[in-house]
Amino acid sequence: MKNTRVIAFATQKGGAGKSTIGTHVASALCYLYGYKVAMLDCDYPQNTLHAYRNHEQQLLQSDVAFQERLIKQGVTPYPIAISSVEKAVEAIDTLAEKEFDFILVDTPGTVNVVGLSELLERVDYIFLPMEPDMGTIASTMSYMHILGNFTHRQRPESNLAGFYAFWNKFLKAEKRTVYTKTAELFREKGYPLLNSRVESLVSIKDKRSTMFPMPEKELGKLGLGSLITEILELVLGKGAVTPSGKTIDFTPTEFEQPAPAALETSDDNAK
Repeated sequence: MKNTRVIAFATQKGGAGKSTIGTHVASALCYLYGYKVAMLDCDYPQNTLHAYRNHEQQLLQSDVAFQERLIKQGVTPYPIAISSVEKAVEAIDTLAEKEFDFILVDTPGTVNVVGLSELLERVDYIFLPMEPDMGTIASTMSYMHILGNFTHRQRPESNLAGFYAFWNKFLKAEKRTVYTKTAELFREKGYPLLNSRVESLVSIKDKRSTMFPMPEKELGKLGLGSLITEILELVLGKGAVTPSGKTIDFTPTEFEQPAPAALETSDDNAK
């Protein structure tokens, strides 16, 4: 049976961008890099991922150019399933039986929900988008403190190998002290912060799609390309080759410290 990696995007704050980022990551993995991908939408009652897909399915019925573009791409759109958090583990296990390379999970924007503990133990990696404001930073650190109790190191029955925050809605005009002081605080607390920074630009929302990838060049300009490569290196290991033939080789950018080591030993990459 194929070793399916389960990745979750999580926050305690609505509007942080986890659904948008998750969609871009899933579409790049599937349509650019050739992975077999599924998404699981557990973000009730919004079910944002499902709403994205419904909108695009409606376009397929009315927009000839959209239809032709999908036919030309030649890749069947990845499935998007809906589940309550309480039944999420069962839903993940059902999808895993279909031998997907990746299952990406969109979690609810709260920790006060039945079944979340079991879900956190079922996923392999969790990524937390973080905006450069004190409220979001504090909320992210609070969530990471909770997640520390659910890793494989703390609970041998857990699959959770690591959790990582990353900057979303990065503002180049923002005072650098916001980023540097936060990075210092994360290092003091032992909370991993990814090197990648996703730009705060309207095109990230405007060009999100569950049926098409953003062009690789645009992903690179927005910081999404760096984020996807960094995630793949953490999950699969440096030097892994995608089904499309791309070699995973993440290079930290100058404005950050090198990417953090995984919370578990390197053996976790081979789980």
